[in-house]
Amino acid sequence: MPKDVATFLIYVRAIFAAMIANPLYAGSLPKINEMGDDIDTLQETETGFKSRPQTKSVEDRDLAFEKVKADLRTLRGKVQDLADADPINASAIVAGALMFCKGSGLHGKQQNTIKDGVTSGSVKLTAEGSGAHQWRMSLDGTTWKPLPPTLESKTTVYDLNIGVNYYFQSCKILPKGEEGEWSQSIKIMVR
Repeated sequence: MPKDVATFLIYVRAIFAAMIANPLYAGSLPKINEMGDDIDTLQETETGFKSRPQTKSVEDRDLAFEKVKADLRTLRGKVQDLADADPINASAIVAGALMFCKGSGLHGKQQNTIKDGVTSGSVKLTAEGSGAHQWRMSLDGTTWKPLPPTLESKTTVYDLNIGVNYYFQSCKILPKGEEGEWSQSIKIMVR
């Protein structure tokens, strides 16, 4: 929500107009009308606060501002209920109220990845999980050469031979210096 009252008024009036005109929100009409009245009150207190001499205090304006925000949160909950009841049309239901769908907070588990580095003969490694990691590399996948450990789950390896296949593994460093298990090998031909 916009923090500036003038911008907030434009924002909330657009939501009010969209919801009052949409029959989908007819069940929320009493709350929509209440919000409309509260928007008018906010407009009056904002005008009175900005007039010279002031006819409204900052406290009056802030109280009216908070009331409209509370109305908006209540209506957002009602829109969410409608969207949850009809998942196929959820995006259209939310958009019909001039509101936005929040992106999913779910992210897949970070995987071990390898990419060509910025410079020729380098690779960027990312390990599964966060925190400190040990790293190792191999030319054949059986004989391993240790690489410097890192405090995070990323590292870059330089000075590799171009056109050669390399295997890499990582191992999470656990509390008290314990080691986790080595990851599956990932392979790349260095460019």
